[in-house]
Amino acid sequence: MKNIVDIKNRIKSVKDIAQITRAMELISVAKMRKADERREHHDRYYRRMKSVIKDIFAHSPSIDHPYLKPAEGKGTVFIVIASDAGLAGGYNNRVLQLAEKEIAAAGSYKVFTVGYMAEEYLSVRGYATIDKFVYCSQNPTLDDIRRLAMSAIDYFDSGEADEIKIISTRTIKGHNTAISTRLLPLGKGDFEDAKPLADYKQILHFEPSAADVFNILAPQYVFGTMFNALAEAIRCEHSERMAAMGTATENAGQMIEKLEREYHRARQEKITSELAETSSSLRE
Repeated sequence: MKNIVDIKNRIKSVKDIAQITRAMELISVAKMRKADERREHHDRYYRRMKSVIKDIFAHSPSIDHPYLKPAEGKGTVFIVIASDAGLAGGYNNRVLQLAEKEIAAAGSYKVFTVGYMAEEYLSVRGYATIDKFVYCSQNPTLDDIRRLAMSAIDYFDSGEADEIKIISTRTIKGHNTAISTRLLPLGKGDFEDAKPLADYKQILHFEPSAADVFNILAPQYVFGTMFNALAEAIRCEHSERMAAMGTATENAGQMIEKLEREYHRARQEKITSELAETSSSLRE
């Protein structure tokens, strides 16, 4: 016969856990909405900037800039974006496995990590990191993003690396997917999805010149791409955690139902046993 007290204690423990997972689910819902608002607010500026650069390429195809030179295999800087905490389903596993695969395939590399989980995962596997940005993945400031981007760009500008990649998570067709995005060098193909601001049949004049405008916009676009990747990753993290905690709460509910059935069965068995003992003693 199962111990009724043990079953009651287990029911209480599971109910306590269910309350915690439910609270975490609600917190993730609120944080995801906030992340969505922040991403959409920035996305308007980011799309506008891409459209301007697309217009520059369309009307000044011969424009030259260090950020446009193709990679020659000198080395790659990786910026790996994960979370500071776990309990987010497969969010961290997917992005970190992709990061490990990309880094292992690179000949020469430098790694910057965003989020405690990225730093821990890569360091345990022997990948040295140049710098880590821990506890800023939840609410990164513009200063955080600028410092991270400039640290990576320094290696590009100095010639130690000729490619910068961001390993992060993005929602694609309704699914959170780990992706590798090239930050530098820029390519005209990066702007194909941008909506042009002008009719390409018209002639545009840039003041003081298209090259000068591009020189100003190029660094801003790099920072914008970095911010966009972080904002999207944060939204995906909260989405995954919300789903994981929702599943955990649902599983806890099913376990409580099972334990309550066991409790009632054990209680009934105990009552039946006590009645049998009483009846036996009366006959004696």
